[in-house]
Amino acid sequence: MRHKFSLVITTCFLILLFPLQVFAVPPSLSATSAILVEKETGFVLYELNAERKLSVASTTKMITGILVLEYGNLKDKVVTSQEAADAGGSELYLSPGEERTVEELVYGLLLRSANDAAVVLAEYIAGSVEEFANLMNRKANLIGANSTEFVNPHGLHDENFSTAYDLSLIARYCLGNEDFTKIVATQKRTIPWPDNPYPRELENHNKLLLKYPRATGIKTGYTKKAGYCLVSSAKEGELTLIAVVLNCPSSDACYNDSINLLEYGFKNFKNKKIVYKGRTYKEVKVPFWEEKLELIAKKDCVISYNGDKGEPKLVIKTISSKELPIEKGEKLGEIIVAQGDLRLGQVELIAKKGVPKPTLWQRFIYFLSRIFKSGEN
Repeated sequence: MRHKFSLVITTCFLILLFPLQVFAVPPSLSATSAILVEKETGFVLYELNAERKLSVASTTKMITGILVLEYGNLKDKVVTSQEAADAGGSELYLSPGEERTVEELVYGLLLRSANDAAVVLAEYIAGSVEEFANLMNRKANLIGANSTEFVNPHGLHDENFSTAYDLSLIARYCLGNEDFTKIVATQKRTIPWPDNPYPRELENHNKLLLKYPRATGIKTGYTKKAGYCLVSSAKEGELTLIAVVLNCPSSDACYNDSINLLEYGFKNFKNKKIVYKGRTYKEVKVPFWEEKLELIAKKDCVISYNGDKGEPKLVIKTISSKELPIEKGEKLGEIIVAQGDLRLGQVELIAKKGVPKPTLWQRFIYFLSRIFKSGEN
């Protein structure tokens, strides 16, 4: 009995002393597929069947929204077609012939998940749903979401397929747009409703914004076939995480999975700028010239890493043979950011300035000076 009591006390003490260890094991999820990534780097912190192709319901509307923001004008006014009014499912109850601004429709698309708004916007950008779907697929391929296939702009009817990994790529891309980021973080928006006593009150379907203080977006989805889906984002300090959960059995399970994933990320990983653009990381000798050449980082390098596994290290490699002339900005090495055997990032080392090829006279003077120096020794 005394031994068991002592074991319990020791266990509690260890948990208090090393709280991060409680979160070292990724959470158990109800989702069929999931992924957790760091927004800036795309570093994958956790994945579960992340390459499995599934129906993605209204998470489709992320790429619909970003295409409208990139190719459209928020102040433009658009007229609702009969096809759009008949879209069904979640909607703004747009009437045929009703005129709304693109901005109002995008808020309806991303907050209310309105299918009628999706069709109006698709027709506005590409002329038809079919042509807009082609644009969606081209955009997905450019982003790198190569396992994604879109047929419509809303995700209704379970005709659109993607993967958790692809949706994380699309989400990262979309969050690079300030308007998109602002809209998906909005909880409520009011837009006009002609011939009705009250305006349209748009409440964001993404209840993670209410359930989780760090949440900043992004998009929910549900059909009977797709199950409950959520692409979410959250921010703490300089670290922004994106979580994707697909085919959860219930709305509560979907939110719980997302929160558990995000908490796992925030408690176990750090975000750090470890290489700075323009900073000198190495000095090298060059033939015929006494002055050393500074090698600088070509760009910044921000990494995500598990703090429990120690601080990441910089491994600097330079090109052994340096023939003249050397151009300013020429690659002469690289910095590898590593944590143990794991490579977290890589940045080119470039020449801070150019080094000319010596003339014959300069070569003669150089060799003459070398002879005198060797004679002095």
